Amino acid sequence: MSGRTILTAIALGGWLMASVLAFLVVAYASFFGVGVIGLVLWFICTRIELEGDHPVATGSTTSLLALQLRARHEMSREQRAAQRQEQSLAMQSVRFFRHLGMALTAIGFGGFLCYQL
Repeated sequence: MSGRTILTAIALGGWLMASVLAFLVVAYASFFGVGVIGLVLWFICTRIELEGDHPVATGSTTSLLALQLRARHEMSREQRAAQRQEQSLAMQSVRFFRHLGMALTAIGFGGFLCYQL
């Protein structure tokens, strides 16, 4: 088997585990569970959007950050344009899932409040 097949199988297994966990949360907590899943999705997408593709350095890894920034500045115009296009597509999908998280949060907590009253 190729490495790509193994990585695809691992990714699908992870998605299966995440979907089973989400199903169990919704099954046990109904609308409140939907709201919590939406809140978690919203939080993750916001973190991805804020951090972007930029490296995060600590006090001991500042040289790594400097090397990555220098490499980014030394790229050609075509490479920078390709990187911006790739980041733009990634941010579009992150934005979609952030809005999905907002909708799930509103539906979940709104439904929870409706059934509680």
